[in-house]
Amino acid sequence: MAVRVFDLTESQPSRLTVVTAALSRRDRRRLRRRYAVVGVLSLAVPFIAALVVLEVTH
Repeated sequence: MAVRVFDLTESQPSRLTVVTAALSRRDRRRLRRRYAVVGVLSLAVPFIAALVVLEVTH
């Protein structure tokens, strides 16, 4: 089932214009996976960097 976003700025539009199409399930899944990877990396990189710094100074 597709959901569309329409431009309703005119008072009496002769016909509706599609502004953007909604994301498909596959696209949503890809985005969710991409943001999950970014989240894990944003937590892991500082932790690994801290371990490297501690090991170097030890």
